[in-house]
Amino acid sequence: MRIKAESIMTTINAGDPAAANREALGIVRVLAVALIGPPGAGKTALIEATARQLRGKARVAVIAMNPAAERDADRVSRYCDQVQAVNTASPDATALRTALLELDLNRVDILLIESMGGIVGKPDFGQDQTVTILSVTGGDDKAAAYGQLLAESPLLLLTQADLRRQVTFDLGAFRADVRRINPAAQLIEVSAFENSGIPRWLAWLDQRRQEKNPMYRPVAPLADVPELYVG
Repeated sequence: MRIKAESIMTTINAGDPAAANREALGIVRVLAVALIGPPGAGKTALIEATARQLRGKARVAVIAMNPAAERDADRVSRYCDQVQAVNTASPDATALRTALLELDLNRVDILLIESMGGIVGKPDFGQDQTVTILSVTGGDDKAAAYGQLLAESPLLLLTQADLRRQVTFDLGAFRADVRRINPAAQLIEVSAFENSGIPRWLAWLDQRRQEKNPMYRPVAPLADVPELYVG
């Protein structure tokens, strides 16, 4: 089904930007995944790796919302032709709605929303799924610090896993915090640099995408092998 971007502004829930976004994305069966975490958690590197791996296999669009969004968008645009930057220190559903108007939603399977924040809980942009992004270099206390966000996330990606040998990070304590806060959350350690964990993350995306649109053809599994990442 084709939908004009302008119709996002005229849905029955137009008074509620998050609901309007959710309804519009639902009409075209676009899976919207918000990647939320603190600055420096490796969100952009993860999105680059994701877009690179899915190029030619799934149609990915990216909306980056942070004070330096243009730089992040430039990086991702090497692998994705639908990228929007929202330069803001306060990401919200209205800002996302404006960015959605610039995308051709008829040519999107998966929308990745990059946003900082989460310390006070899950922001509602109208996304289908919320993924908590924390990094090894951020410290093993961050699952507890971002507990409100983690409590509402079905998936936690622990990035920069390749650096665990170079920093002080108690994985056991980190995992214990995750189990205490959200026993149902899946934890995947990933490294965009080494490509480790990325296939598991892509498989999770495939499953969520198929749930959103049963007609969707899943991406073929990728071997979990090292791949040099330069970025």
